[in-house]
Amino acid sequence: MGRLSRVAVFGAFVVVVAAVAMVTSTPGSAFVVPTVRIAAADEPVLIDPADVGAVRTREGLRVDEERLASVVAELDARFTRKPDPGGYTMTDSGVTFRYGTPGTRLDREAAADVLVRALRGQQDLELPLEHLAVDVPEYAIVVRLGEFSLDLYKAAEVVKRYPIGVGLPRYSTPTGEYHIKSKAKDPTWWNPGSSWSRGMPRYVAPGPNNPLGTRAMRLDRDLLAIHGTPNSSTVGRRSSHGCMRMHRADVEELFDIVPEGTPVYIFA
Repeated sequence: MGRLSRVAVFGAFVVVVAAVAMVTSTPGSAFVVPTVRIAAADEPVLIDPADVGAVRTREGLRVDEERLASVVAELDARFTRKPDPGGYTMTDSGVTFRYGTPGTRLDREAAADVLVRALRGQQDLELPLEHLAVDVPEYAIVVRLGEFSLDLYKAAEVVKRYPIGVGLPRYSTPTGEYHIKSKAKDPTWWNPGSSWSRGMPRYVAPGPNNPLGTRAMRLDRDLLAIHGTPNSSTVGRRSSHGCMRMHRADVEELFDIVPEGTPVYIFA
């Protein structure tokens, strides 16, 4: 796909593996409460026993619950990160793609327990961080009406280009950002009640004469769909009432690849 750079600009592929935040403590004694050290990406976090009001008594270790909760809240602010979803974005000239990064969330109750155990001298503990995954659409569809083309993107790469038929000048396909709302195999065509469909049947059942062909992927508005056609000669030119028509083999292949929710970007 030599024209890839004209269609889209891509950000760098950044893989972030959240480091395990190890919790250790300095050697203590029967009278001295150890200092707790928590590994971090930039510099370690040191928690002095006085920060949580920790003292040893005959009954064992005692901490100030309010101070402990305050320290855990600071750790939450330090280590909790919202995921960056990344994904596709429509611009005036094309579609950009940026890989997202996962996030982390601190379990406060479990973190308080880990700190107390570390203050008692237990080693090789981990800060309880939950890793938040990034949900990025695996595929995207980019339609260029003037080129009668539909490009299938997988992340930062065009993996397939298909020819399509688009709307007649009187019923031009609207540009914009959409997504696949629903998919239908061997769909039934229902009369939309438009001016061009007057005098046509109320519906056409699945079969060789169905205007939608064997597959239909409806978009989220404007009654638009990407679908097949019983007349392959209409592909590659302005021939529809707004929808995008594909050859049977192409639409069946695309149908099996892209899930509902896949973003669709239509350009003039």
